[in-house]
Amino acid sequence: MKPKGSIIKRWTCQKNHKHGSKCPATWWARVIYVDPETGKSHDLSRRAESKADAIDKRDKLVADIEKTNGQSIGKERMTFADLCNYYEKHYLKEAEYVDDRKVAGLRSPATPKGQLEVLKSHFGSRQLRSLTYGAIREFRSVRLKTKTRSDKQRSITSVNRELALLRRMLNVAVSESFIVGGNPFKKGDPLISTADEKKRQRIITRDEEKALLAACDAPKRGHLRPIIIAALDTGCRLGELLKLRWRDVDLDNGQINLMAFNTKTATARTVALTTRLKLELERLKTEAPDDPRMRVFGIVSNVKTAFTGARNDAGLADLRFHDLRHSAATRLVGAHIPLAEVGRILGHQQPTTTYRYVNADQQTALRAAAALDRFHSLETEPATMTESVN
Repeated sequence: MKPKGSIIKRWTCQKNHKHGSKCPATWWARVIYVDPETGKSHDLSRRAESKADAIDKRDKLVADIEKTNGQSIGKERMTFADLCNYYEKHYLKEAEYVDDRKVAGLRSPATPKGQLEVLKSHFGSRQLRSLTYGAIREFRSVRLKTKTRSDKQRSITSVNRELALLRRMLNVAVSESFIVGGNPFKKGDPLISTADEKKRQRIITRDEEKALLAACDAPKRGHLRPIIIAALDTGCRLGELLKLRWRDVDLDNGQINLMAFNTKTATARTVALTTRLKLELERLKTEAPDDPRMRVFGIVSNVKTAFTGARNDAGLADLRFHDLRHSAATRLVGAHIPLAEVGRILGHQQPTTTYRYVNADQQTALRAAAALDRFHSLETEPATMTESVN
């Protein structure tokens, strides 16, 4: 049974009262439909501002019912906060694994939960269906003008990540019939532009590396040296290194086996040990309890305090730990390892991601200049030989 829509004019005075200027009328949109799942009949009425508004509300109700079989009607008054609660409950939960593969949830839900709070704070109790493209564009503008906790300019990258979460949430809202008419993100020009993001170009030189490792000899930083060497020689992420257990390290064959549930992309991979890294791990092994379940580096949370102190003492205040991963990628490419193989070593799923990790350092620039010099010399040699013959 198709929904039947109509508009109704109701008087605010008593039936037997003469209708006049002191007895205004109100307009209502009315739709009657049958729920196809339960067979139950529903009679909906929505108050309107005018006759034209009543017609619009009637047509919208009919369209929504036909599109979602009536499932969206009960969500008309759903707020953005309601969507936040639903999304957090069903999507921002700890990862679930089956046979070493992530099948649901997130490995690190803390960051998106923080982003969720930002979105909830901005849109508040606003009705979900009133969220427009313009409102999202205004949110982006406000966030870019809002300074960080350290009173610095908020980056385009961080705002893009918040927008990406919002887009994902609204996709869920569309699929669950919480909203109809599509995702507001699609109603105008793209609101997320990764091309505008500032890419990190920082890599560490050999001299800077020596200074950084020397700074690790200070008190309470002894644990940092092997972690830095591991990052530089494997290209592993900090989180991957801190989650390593001795059962993942094969010293006999000189390799580390990264389990899928410990990697960002939830994909297992193997990385080889350099000579110096193997020596560091062998030293740690002699000092560690004989338990394969123990963490290799003995750190549970992070090394932020120790690393900040070491980089400052080394005069490298602009260096981030993740820059060590960029440096590893650049060194591998400089050693003529194909870009595709570098991507597999780093655990990238897309070649474009690997490309962003590879930076042209001074040595790369010098090699490029030398190659061009060789090219130019090949052009001048024939002319020189001809002149000598004449």
